[in-house]
This record gives sequence, structure tokens and C-alpha cells, in this order.
Amino acid sequence: MLFRNEFYKICSRKILFTGVLLGFLFLAAYFQMSALGSESAYVDGTCLRRTDAIQYNRETARRFAGPMTREKAQAIVDEFGWHINEDELEMSETGDTTPGYYDNSTSRFVTYNLSNIRSNEGTPTALAASENKYTEEMMNGEYEYGYMGGWDDTFREMHMMLLWIVAALVIIACAPVFSEEYAGQTAGILLTTQNGKGKTAAAKILAAFTWAAGIYVLLTLFLVGAFLCFYGTDGLFVSAGLSFPDLITGSVLWNTDSHKPTGIVLLLYLMAGLLSVLVTAAITLFISSVKKSTFSALLWSAAAYLLPAAIYSVFLLGMRVSKVIMLLRLLFNSLPFFLPLHELTSTPVLYRLFGYLFSGCILVSGCVLGCRKYCRYQVGK
Repeated sequence: MLFRNEFYKICSRKILFTGVLLGFLFLAAYFQMSALGSESAYVDGTCLRRTDAIQYNRETARRFAGPMTREKAQAIVDEFGWHINEDELEMSETGDTTPGYYDNSTSRFVTYNLSNIRSNEGTPTALAASENKYTEEMMNGEYEYGYMGGWDDTFREMHMMLLWIVAALVIIACAPVFSEEYAGQTAGILLTTQNGKGKTAAAKILAAFTWAAGIYVLLTLFLVGAFLCFYGTDGLFVSAGLSFPDLITGSVLWNTDSHKPTGIVLLLYLMAGLLSVLVTAAITLFISSVKKSTFSALLWSAAAYLLPAAIYSVFLLGMRVSKVIMLLRLLFNSLPFFLPLHELTSTPVLYRLFGYLFSGCILVSGCVLGCRKYCRYQVGK
């Protein structure tokens, strides 16, 4: 009964319903304009866009699916040539080029990841030389190639926006949980009831966590469903190191995620996103238990989420590397704003485990301290 009442209290706030609706609309619009809008392919000079380009790219990539090798990469170059940026092409008003030009996601992958484009002033002439160990590793036959459209940086970008939307909704939902009762002077009365101490606080925290996890899962399912409908499942079976090249630069002794299927790595990434959402809820609940004003709790919670990211980006990244700076970077990267990104970069496993343990400690501490502060409200502590 207590949990149901507290959960209903959160869900009944109109601002949250409006925020969820706006979140859905924003993600749908951005998906249409940015994700689908950026898809293109050229077939004999004719420009394909959006879903037509996706279909053509999928069909082309299937022809070269399987272990990526130097011979396969060379065959792709021989058939389609190198990718040329659109601003360097002579295009008609319809976006078409002169006949004979071919370009697709497969040729773009080879151009940007397997050629000597970085050492040849932006114009590729051949596959990368053997001294480029990361590129050579991509062509040694240990990585599964396939259509990666959507399930790479496009999905990461969309999901990061989703996380920011969910974080805002969680802060708005959790900030009033305790502070609203302080402001309305009802906390003292509720704490004297039969279930006042302990059970009421636990019900509030459980309801807040249920709402936070539920809205994250709901929006994530919406996003994943959209990608499945338009991009299919092809990219989920590609080696993660090809979808996210940063994984390959990690030490082999610490990071083996680059050989795993992209779907497995993205699943871990989504689970890390759920943890970051719950940590955000725990921090907000603790602040709510301390502040007597809902507006004050809202501002402090937003600052707790955004300020570490600003400090890290503006100050810590530009400082000379030292043990203290490395420790501070480790701690800041373990906070909700950055936490999920560990799974898509070459972050060592031990580094990631520390981040998850640190976040888990924040989650438990926020709940325990928030519950304790609320239950002792009567005695002015």
C-alpha cells in the first residue's frame, strides 16, 4: 500500500508526463533528422538517401560479411574505389554525381579505418602500411565484418541524449520526494504513524527507483525498437572493435571487448546506463532529504549531475597528467554523466570495475543516508 501510494504520487505529476512525451517527440525527431537523414549511398552516380541508402548499404555489406582481411579490404577498394567527402564532389541539385561513382558504408569503412588517409593529407592511396598496428589488427581475419549502420556512434549519440533526458526527468521526479513533505510540514505527522519510521522512507525510495528504472527502460526500448526497424540486426553481430575502433586501442591484457559482438557490448553499455540513472536518483533522494525546499533540492541535484562534467571537461582534461589528476579523472569518470561510456572505449577492465563499485557505493550511501536523515527529522537532525 505504501509503495503504491508513493509510486502514484510520482506518476501523477503532470510535469513528468509532459516531460516524457516531449522526450519521446525529441528522440523521434532527432532520429529522423540526424540518424536517418545522414544516411547516403551512391550507385553509378545516383544518390540514395535515408531508407533507400540503408537498404543498399545492407545488401552491399552482406556480400563482404565475415572475417575482415586485407584481401577483402582490397577487393572492396577495387570494386567501389575510395570514399570522397560530399563537399569535394561535383553534385547536381538532386545530389547526383557524374556516372561511375560508387560509395556506400562498406567503402567508407575501408577508407576511414583501413587506408593511409591519416598519413596522406586526407587523400587515401592504399591500404594502411603494416606499421599501423591497430589497422593491421583490423585486417588479420579475427574481426567479423558486416553492416554496422546505426549500431555504432549513431546509437551511442542517440542514447547519450536519451540519458540526459532521463536524468532530467529523474531529478524532477526525485527532488520533491522528501523535501515536499518538509515544505508542507507533513513529515512530522507522517513519521508518527504506525509505518512512519523506516517503512515510509523505504517505500519512497523504492517508488523513486522503480519510476527511474521504468522510464529509462521505456525510452531505451523505444530507441532500440526504432533502430531495429530501420537498421535491422546485422550490425549487432559485427565485432565491436569495428563498430567502436576505440576498443581496439586498449591493452590486450585488460580489454578483450573488441572481439565480442557489438550486441553484447551494447547490452553492457545499456546496463551501465541503467546504473547511472539509479545513481542519479540516489543522489537526488539524498539531497531531497537534506533540503527543506523542493526548488532548492532540484537546483542542487542538477548541479550535482552537471557540475562534475563541466569541471572534468574544462579543467581536468587540460591539466598536466599526474597521479592526483589521474585519480581525479578516475573518480569523475565514475559519476553518472560519464559512467556508461566506459563500455565503448578502451578503458581497462579494472578501471571500469572500480567505477561501478564507486557508483554502487554512492547509490547505497545515498539511500541509507537519505532514509536516516528523513527518519530523524522529528528530532531536528
